[in-house]
Amino acid sequence: MESAREEAFGPNVGQFWRQPTGPQRWYTPVAAIDTTHTSHNIALTACALGIAMGVGLSMAYVCGWSTWGVFGMYVVLVSTYHMLEYLSVALYNPERLEMGSFMFNPDVDNGYIMAMGMSLVEYAVGYGGRTPGVITVVGLGAAVAGQIVRTLAMVTAKTSFNHYVATRQVADHSLVTHGIYAYERHPSYVGFYVWSVGLQVMLQNVCSAVLFSAVLGYFFVKRTKKEELFLIRFFGHKYLEYRNQTRSLIPVGLIKY
Repeated sequence: MESAREEAFGPNVGQFWRQPTGPQRWYTPVAAIDTTHTSHNIALTACALGIAMGVGLSMAYVCGWSTWGVFGMYVVLVSTYHMLEYLSVALYNPERLEMGSFMFNPDVDNGYIMAMGMSLVEYAVGYGGRTPGVITVVGLGAAVAGQIVRTLAMVTAKTSFNHYVATRQVADHSLVTHGIYAYERHPSYVGFYVWSVGLQVMLQNVCSAVLFSAVLGYFFVKRTKKEELFLIRFFGHKYLEYRNQTRSLIPVGLIKY
């Protein structure tokens, strides 16, 4: 694990070999960023998230309990989510660390990006008629709670956590049944679901809240079915016993194995 961390954050990471007009030399471009996992790209991404957090906090503080203030809180929550996704993997599972660990495009086909963009459009369209109220507080609380649950799940699982469904068992993959996993079999999924739907409730996006609930619910039921089949293959009766003893908020009872 230490060697992986040293390699990920080593002094040579982030240097690009290019040939400017003058003599060839090593240098790190300031404004360029791509999907390569280099210290340069990590720094730029983290800097952008930090700026977004700062802008969001400033909006929330200056605008107070208003439509713009709520949007500022939204920016902070989304930025925090992406930062914690990367940090959790970097600290507890560095061998699987990549630029994708920021989870800007988790499903590869831009579904997450389009969904978040759609929710912002809905918020902008209804901007003038939305006054923060009790529903805003409920959504904010749900989003914060969901973030805590998801991050706690990643930290607890450590090297056994993966952003993608593992189709083969590796040496550092063990069955995690302690901590938050003693109360919920799929806390990272439940946490993300509550976080994402909570954000839409906080923004009072009726259409997005309904769509997020339905689409994410369907997605996680399918994903859970696939994942649990592999877990049964990996751990056999141990996982079956754990599944029988530990419930999940995801309706896996509807799934036939």
